[in-house]
Amino acid sequence: MPVRYITVTPITNLFVPATKSYGDIAIVGAINAAAQGPKKTAVAITNPLSVSTPSISLTTNAVTPSGNPTLHFAAVPATIVAGMTIADLSAGGAVPAGTTVQSTTATTVVMSQNAAGPGVGSGDAVQFTNPNNGKPVDDVGWFAGALGSSIKTAFAQSPGPTTVWAVATDPADAGNAVANGLAVAAGIEVQIVVLANTPLLGTGAGQGKSEIEALATHCNTVSNTGADGMERIGVAMLGGGVTDTTLISGTMAQNRMTMIAHNSSEDAAAAMAGVIAGYQPHISMVLKPIALDMGRRFSAAEIDTLNHARINWVTSTPLIPGAGFYMGEGYTLGADQPYVDIVRTIDEISFKLKSSLIRSIGVLRVTRAGLRALVSEMAAELQPLQDQAVIDSYLVYFPLLILLDKDPASLSAIELQEIHNAQATRVVDSIVTIEYAGAIHRLNITLKFE
Repeated sequence: MPVRYITVTPITNLFVPATKSYGDIAIVGAINAAAQGPKKTAVAITNPLSVSTPSISLTTNAVTPSGNPTLHFAAVPATIVAGMTIADLSAGGAVPAGTTVQSTTATTVVMSQNAAGPGVGSGDAVQFTNPNNGKPVDDVGWFAGALGSSIKTAFAQSPGPTTVWAVATDPADAGNAVANGLAVAAGIEVQIVVLANTPLLGTGAGQGKSEIEALATHCNTVSNTGADGMERIGVAMLGGGVTDTTLISGTMAQNRMTMIAHNSSEDAAAAMAGVIAGYQPHISMVLKPIALDMGRRFSAAEIDTLNHARINWVTSTPLIPGAGFYMGEGYTLGADQPYVDIVRTIDEISFKLKSSLIRSIGVLRVTRAGLRALVSEMAAELQPLQDQAVIDSYLVYFPLLILLDKDPASLSAIELQEIHNAQATRVVDSIVTIEYAGAIHRLNITLKFE
């Protein structure tokens, strides 16, 4: 072996923490009877003027002879819907050109035409394509109706969301339609959830009350018990012109719910969701522009009533040039975390810490060196946030590290037992204290002339 004066041994350890969007929206709602969009299926939309879904390929598990229209599969997903075009990728002439899906069951697809030629063999790859790809979100081929209109309203905001997930409810579910739609949304990694065109009204037993309470429960449940990165807020609205603050129930009055009052025929909740999605989590919502057709402005007395109930409102002010409309506030309906940016920033920082520290689980040990390494990793995640003025200051504290820093000979029996317990159970507690300085929402000036 030749003499090597310099030896390089490359070692690759390029861990990249997981990331997530801060402004993806799920909108759950009804579509027209003639609309062909898939029901109880989440469809990601990045351009409301051109919606597309990828083709789906399934493998047959039985023969479909010539003259028979039924294809057999191990399972047929809900994304296969009537009207989709069918092509046999394994046998060119087995499925006639222009054949579409007529109906489906859990394991079969009935074609609009019979199989031809040699028929469709077992093990053939069959492709299903949505013929409505490229059409607008509110087209009858997709989500025409309340859902499509709300999605367009969300995308109309500037800045607005990058992705809106459409979840069409199934009218066959009757009273469970919203609950089943929210169950689908529970499996999507989004940060904001809206019920399409669902105003809270004071007529009768309180129209919209049960639906909005279901939204509040959904956001709390998924955020607290769902997978990492599933934390979310719900956005709801009062009916157009409604200012009755007594409509807000205890179930709605949560940190993860926000309500908007408006004088518009449009979906103000979808509009507010679009506004929230367009800004980083720590940005306050007060006086952010909102694209919404508004007729009558709220009176000073009405705004005062809404403000005391922590209900946001749409406003305009002569202090800002132009004739646009703006968010009057950025409240949540909760008392512990009263502003939307607080809830979103907590969620964002929590995810950042967890995603960056996951590589240390099972690697670093319960020792002084191991805990010091954890402190450094946490600081590496939090310091940039302080530099960017997202947070004002932070402190990372490990109670166990205080004991490990001591001279072992000076430790008491109780302290030694604490160290032993942590090393035996392999569980370490830490406290991260963050000082968060929110944006100015009110400014009082005493103008003094002398």
